[in-house]
Amino acid sequence: MSLRTPSLRPGARVRLHQAFRCCPYAGAVSSQLADYLEQNGLQLVDNDEEAEVHLVHSCGSDARQAALSFDRLAALRAQGDAPVVLTGCLSRIDPRGVEAALAPFSTAARLGPSELGRLDALLGAPAVPWAAVRPGPTRPYAGNDFSDGYRHVVASVGCLGTCGFCAIRRATGRPQSRPIQHILHDIDEGLALGQHEPLIVSTDLSAWGVDLGLSVVDLVAALDAHRPGELLFAAEGFEPTLLLQHGEALLPLLSSGRWSVLGLPIQSGSARVLRRMARSYDPEAVLDWVRRLKARAPETLLRTDLLYGFADETEAEFEQSLATSRHFDLPSFNLYQPRPGTEPRLLPEATLADRRDRANAELYARAQAGWPALRRFGRASEAPQLQAQSAAAQATGPGPTTPSPTSIPGTEPIEAPAPAAPWDRPEGQAWIAARAARCAERLRRPVPLAEGWRLVGASAGPDAVLLSAARGEDRVELGLRPRAWPGEGGWRSGQLRLWLRGPAAPPSFGPALSALVAALSRSAEPARPEDPADPPAG
Repeated sequence: MSLRTPSLRPGARVRLHQAFRCCPYAGAVSSQLADYLEQNGLQLVDNDEEAEVHLVHSCGSDARQAALSFDRLAALRAQGDAPVVLTGCLSRIDPRGVEAALAPFSTAARLGPSELGRLDALLGAPAVPWAAVRPGPTRPYAGNDFSDGYRHVVASVGCLGTCGFCAIRRATGRPQSRPIQHILHDIDEGLALGQHEPLIVSTDLSAWGVDLGLSVVDLVAALDAHRPGELLFAAEGFEPTLLLQHGEALLPLLSSGRWSVLGLPIQSGSARVLRRMARSYDPEAVLDWVRRLKARAPETLLRTDLLYGFADETEAEFEQSLATSRHFDLPSFNLYQPRPGTEPRLLPEATLADRRDRANAELYARAQAGWPALRRFGRASEAPQLQAQSAAAQATGPGPTTPSPTSIPGTEPIEAPAPAAPWDRPEGQAWIAARAARCAERLRRPVPLAEGWRLVGASAGPDAVLLSAARGEDRVELGLRPRAWPGEGGWRSGQLRLWLRGPAAPPSFGPALSALVAALSRSAEPARPEDPADPPAG
């Protein structure tokens, strides 16, 4: 690119944009970027108007996450020509798209995950080089719903896989493991501030140590022996292939009672689909290991990601994935989205839409039955709430975990999220008005839901779209808005938050809520860049 490279200087005002919500590891890097800038004398600001330089931290795991970054860059260019630095996986996953998005800027740079050390050159003579900065223990993290509230500790980056559905491996490269003593230091740093629940994050935790002559067993053993009685661990990214290789050694360690949640992304219940994905394990062997761990550690919740719609997945193979999800406490379903360099999508849209609705119905049924309680350190266990998000949110690749806060019919209503200041800004109001208009257009005639309930009203409120459902004399009022960042392209992710605005709904509203979520899913899913025939985003 024939662009002038930005220069960073102490005292400059920088806006850090986290343009994704999917990955705990990338969320931890966002915090590391913020600490790097502040430790080198730059000033972080909260709005575009004050910023002299914009740093956009990106993700490219799927089209929706990429759209957040591309939308943000387009919005920044429309505001002016301030220098831009793009970091994160998108730079390596879609270099042509990034080049086109940065071309209108006269001053811009792009840095992949393994190139963040080049920030030192942009700064000139940093007081604290990038290699010396770790994510700070006091800064809030935002990776995905599950990871919020945990003390993130990065164990490694990179993976050994060659999966045909994943673009992240091209961005992060081979495993780069942090030494055990550095990981324990980060845990102790957080513990000194009262943070007793570290979340060990990695893009492939099972591969930790291969570059150090060690294995993940060494890491788990060191963690399990560290500060007994003071820590309750969670971990993400136990890829099954190496997990099974070390399974016998890991079972007693992970059954110690010190682990609250373990993430194990199995991706499919079909052995044939897994082979097509270039994943070299038998799903039945994984489920056997899961059963053995659950028998020894019933309080440890197991999370998994399941990918549907990959290549030529059959109906029977999709059913295998649905059945596989029932072996895990917190499953997540994700629609396969081709990325540059990955397998094409072969199934028709109608088939994908049907499977999307059935995956959502599976999650809804699990929520109605009651999610298992999540252990917390020094406080009462927490029961995750109903996962009532749009099915487009299920298409965000490695991501959704703990269900989002939506009221379960027949229970006390969940409080609506506090109105955020950006909703008072033109971008937020524009989204609310546009979505309310779309809903109202569909309501020229009442929309049937289930059990005699109908969607009968939609209007723009001060901080959300206001929806009304009715059955006879019964009426339910709901609020709707994106889960992500107004004014930063957040609505393009398709992730929607839905909550009750009044008294608890009658039990009969449960099936109607499920139908409403499915309807919002179909209307919310934005177009994918690789499939321009899709309808435009809302």
